[in-house]
Amino acid sequence: MTSGRGIDSPAQSHYQTIFHCIEAASRYVPSAQSPAPALQSLRELIPSLPAASAMAETDDGPPTSAQETLGLASMANNLLSLLDESSSANPLGWETLGGIKRVLDELTDQLGTTIRREQAELIRGLYVIIDPTITGGRDPLVIAQAAIQGGARMLQLRDKIRDKGDSLPLARGLQKLCAESGASLILNDHADVASIVGSAGLHVGQTDLPIDQARQVLASHQVIGRSNHEFDELVESEEMGADHVAFGPIYHTDTKGVGRPPQGIDRVREARAVAKTPLVAIGGINAENAAAVIEAGADAICVTAAVGAAPEPEAAAARLVKVIEDAGGRI
Repeated sequence: MTSGRGIDSPAQSHYQTIFHCIEAASRYVPSAQSPAPALQSLRELIPSLPAASAMAETDDGPPTSAQETLGLASMANNLLSLLDESSSANPLGWETLGGIKRVLDELTDQLGTTIRREQAELIRGLYVIIDPTITGGRDPLVIAQAAIQGGARMLQLRDKIRDKGDSLPLARGLQKLCAESGASLILNDHADVASIVGSAGLHVGQTDLPIDQARQVLASHQVIGRSNHEFDELVESEEMGADHVAFGPIYHTDTKGVGRPPQGIDRVREARAVAKTPLVAIGGINAENAAAVIEAGADAICVTAAVGAAPEPEAAAARLVKVIEDAGGRI
């Protein structure tokens, strides 16, 4: 290991930030239900690191959440990559630097799992698919804003027609809207776009990108939902690592040609008994039939045309939210 003396100023500044990020992250105390074993490995590393000068910022104490700790670990990892550019800018030595990276990668994965588990609480109420072909000729962003103002908790961008480059500005606009309003955005199919815009997560179908492959593209804290039509598919999706599962079509729908008969309410009850993660019901759901779906155990109902094609999307969303609430669902 080399000492920190004589290191050029930019590298010294990077290392100073790295050290303090690592030290701060190491003080996080996770809950017993969501342990992060890599934290202990991080604590054991600190005494062997070159000391860094005190930073000017006031110490606000240890991080209080997995998200805050993940931010510190990510910043340290990013700056370590800058130190990796040349040996003269590396105060740690290659072996030590590699060890820190491995621990931070493990910690990032563990914290990501915790955050995704916490986000399961967000899978509830009204979930609206924004499809540019199902807006009645209106701007999809206008439909999205109306849906959120009406009480939608989640949005999904499903753009099957345009190339990803053409769809990207809409994805960015939806992510900005959701971030400002406290809603969550899910991208359909495109893990790369979900990663680029920093959405809450991704949704895949049975024949889309496998969950383990999608995880290689997404950040560790981004959730993945998966579509299912059979009970064994629900089990498989959860075994693959899906954070929530969609089940349908519940009723007849013309929005998306699925070529399958409606599931019906009894199968929603059975799906609820099978699924261990949040259950999203989809397909032909509207204000007239949504109550039965919630009463059967769905955590969220997912709609497209019921909001996107409605003459007054905000009012349509608000009515659905009221139906969910009156049926005993969480909004």
